[in-house]
Amino acid sequence: MNKLMKFFAALIIFIFVAGNMSAQSEEHPLLVVSFQKVKMSDIGAANKLINEKMGPVLKSLVDDGFIYNWGLFNHAWGDEWNVNVWYTVKDMDAFSKFWGEFRKRMVEKQPDAWKELTAMIMEHKDNIYSIQNQYPLPPQK
Repeated sequence: MNKLMKFFAALIIFIFVAGNMSAQSEEHPLLVVSFQKVKMSDIGAANKLINEKMGPVLKSLVDDGFIYNWGLFNHAWGDEWNVNVWYTVKDMDAFSKFWGEFRKRMVEKQPDAWKELTAMIMEHKDNIYSIQNQYPLPPQK
């Protein structure tokens, strides 16, 4: 199984396991963070790829209501996870729908982007957090 397939298999398993956890079943939005370890020499290229190829797709998913927002942040101090993307969503069902739509749109609009990005990633992990408080609050429906 290649690196990309392992990455997505692990993500899907994580999503379903996390979806059954009590913290995610409460009425709190979620913060989903995708952490990557990238060679220092590749950070600029990874940022550029995420911003230029994935960014427009992610912005359209915000505009279409799949997620509240997303962002890219780099390591400044503390650990080795240096290229990280976060998403905030209503709940696990919303994240699952978003992720499926994101993958679909990326294949349509930027078919090589995943392969390019995963070639730069040495290690990857995802965390899903239940947001207990924030200001301002996301749109309420």
